[in-house]
Amino acid sequence: MKSKRISAGDVAREAGVSRTTVSFVLNNTPGKNISEPTRQKVLLTASRLGYTPNEDARRLAMVRHNSIGLYICHSQYVYTDAFIVRTVEGMSQAVNRHRVRLVIHPLTLHEPSYLELARKDEVDGIILINAHDEDPALAEVVEAGFPAVSMDYLPDTAVDQVYVDNSRAAAELIEYLVDLGHRRIAMITHAALVYSASKLRLAGYRDALTAAGIPYDASLVRYGDFSEHSGYSAMQQLLALDPPPSAVFAGNDVVAYGAMSAARDNGLEIPADLSIVGFDDDYLSRYLNPPLTTVALPAAGMGSAAASLLISRFDGELSESPSHIVLPAHISVRGSCARREAL
Repeated sequence: MKSKRISAGDVAREAGVSRTTVSFVLNNTPGKNISEPTRQKVLLTASRLGYTPNEDARRLAMVRHNSIGLYICHSQYVYTDAFIVRTVEGMSQAVNRHRVRLVIHPLTLHEPSYLELARKDEVDGIILINAHDEDPALAEVVEAGFPAVSMDYLPDTAVDQVYVDNSRAAAELIEYLVDLGHRRIAMITHAALVYSASKLRLAGYRDALTAAGIPYDASLVRYGDFSEHSGYSAMQQLLALDPPPSAVFAGNDVVAYGAMSAARDNGLEIPADLSIVGFDDDYLSRYLNPPLTTVALPAAGMGSAAASLLISRFDGELSESPSHIVLPAHISVRGSCARREAL
């Protein structure tokens, strides 16, 4: 039986440090504030366990194909997700400018090795959408030093990142609803909390409630799965509460569409009976009746920035330290909310 190869994650667990710290130490990443005792502990643990770098992966990073991969970690709604479509539009501008091929690869949440897929796709680097810190396939990418950009904020992962401040943007939406007089505000996440953006938007919701002196009520939170149907089902559950919420924050616009449909099927008028806000500013959101108040994301700008950053990375134009690019988001106030005292 073939023995299991010791990974950087094994070294991290044995040394009692994060995978990111192990990556910084083993790759001798400059500019990181890692104490000498910690550095020595990692090096000694790696030596004791017999850790060796994944040379096949390192060779992969040295071969040029003039191609990059866009790996999207949920596959069912990729081609109907307006955020992803606009992101690809932005990427296309950058890859066309640099004469680089873009390979789009939808994945399931627990898809096997990104490195193996990169080898099959013959790409020079990858961009990840809906990544998460605890993804062992992403840890393998970091360990190998293979060029990668995450379009989610991953604080414990040493990889280039392009993102918006999801927590702050969500908090601003809740602050807007509080300013309208709402106190019983529900949330339907757009995805499971394993996804970074979903977790951060929920954190922003909770932070804003706390800042407003509103106790967090777990019964007012439901969990979506990127689909209109999940928003519809979650809203049906929320409307069955006694009392129901006066306002609902949907974690993305697609989930909001389902929530709005459920509200109407229950005889409610928006915003006269119920205020709803979304997140993403999809194409249809301004044309709904009423138009949806939502957070506008610079999706095309994020896509262009991610592709340009990745190309600069495998062209050797960046320092060894991971780069973080944070783009602004803002609320687009439309017609789906009303003042509570006017209800």
